[in-house]
Amino acid sequence: MVNKRPGRPAGGASARSRLLDAAHRHFEAGDLARISARALADEVGVSHTLVNYHFGSRDALLAAVTTLRVAPHQVIAATAGRDGHIDIERLIRALVSEWEHPDHGAQLVEVARLASSREAGSAAMQEYLQRAVFEPLVESFGQKRARRMATAIVGVVYGRYVLELPVLARLTRHEVVEHLLSMMR
Repeated sequence: MVNKRPGRPAGGASARSRLLDAAHRHFEAGDLARISARALADEVGVSHTLVNYHFGSRDALLAAVTTLRVAPHQVIAATAGRDGHIDIERLIRALVSEWEHPDHGAQLVEVARLASSREAGSAAMQEYLQRAVFEPLVESFGQKRARRMATAIVGVVYGRYVLELPVLARLTRHEVVEHLLSMMR
């Protein structure tokens, strides 16, 4: 049943953080894409309407969970100079470092699988990546070059880390960085 009371849904100020904490637990367990907003809200003892109230939608909650831990927009921001222009080499080194991080790597694979699925959450992830990653690349390098860069990054990341294609998985970290840089210049 939908909460039909006007105004802010009941749940208190901590409801947002409790929803995020529960979603993080499911993300780390690998089942976040399969849990409903209602089940997540029930788990923390709040109304399911708080998912929409605090996040706008279940998909937006999924995007918030994955980006809070992974934060691609922070990688982009950290690789930009004072003029706002993205340093390609720093970007690629940071990207590879994050994907090969012992704590983040497995979570990033889950994010990639969610973003490439047709499951709920994929649209929000795609929108977030478009806004937080692709658009800053366009601002720094123009549409054509940014598209080429995104193709290279997605291809290598998906092939190496998600599919674990031997041709890419066997490369050393240094070789992956050099391979990506060669496609970006």
